[in-house]
Amino acid sequence: MTEAEAQSLREDYLGRLDTAIADLPWRVANELRSGVAEELDGLDAAETRRRIAQLGDPARIAAAAKEETGSAPPAPVVVVSPAPAPPVKPAMVDTRWFAIVGALVLGIGTFLFPVGGWVIGVALVTSSRFWWRWEKAVAILLPLAVGVVIGLVSLLGALWQVGGSASGPGAVNPLLPSGLAMWHSGILLGFFTIPVGAAWLLWRLRGRDVPRR
Repeated sequence: MTEAEAQSLREDYLGRLDTAIADLPWRVANELRSGVAEELDGLDAAETRRRIAQLGDPARIAAAAKEETGSAPPAPVVVVSPAPAPPVKPAMVDTRWFAIVGALVLGIGTFLFPVGGWVIGVALVTSSRFWWRWEKAVAILLPLAVGVVIGLVSLLGALWQVGGSASGPGAVNPLLPSGLAMWHSGILLGFFTIPVGAAWLLWRLRGRDVPRR
């Protein structure tokens, strides 16, 4: 009965050891089990129980073997995701509202402050990147071109009137009033063309959400 009890204790302990060392390399597990089985072989029940108590829990034996052989599972690697970068705020000249303000100042500010408003509007429009350069040039130079063309036409008309008045004695020379009137008309027409260029810039903005350059 003592031998059967000893055999039962050995089998139970070795079974628990087999479960504990299942993750070890085969060679290490085999040598460890053989050594423990040899330690328990031939002992009676009382000695087997005492030797098992000395050997300790099979899980502790397996853990010690894992540490010695370096077969312990590596510590989990914690991957820390980098914090998302804050959104980059676009420059003021790269915003759509800046372009709209520039066109409005060019078209309306010119009437409120005839010289200063136009200069500020031109500065805002040329600074914005929501238009192509040729679009800015058309909106800004169109009123100037209108004034220059009408000025040249008035000059030619004045010279023609001078020639006509000189052909007859006593004829009234209409050069001064006619020339001034034409120049004033050119300035006014060019002045009132500025809002047209500003409106054209606003029209060109339709559907644009990113700068052109």
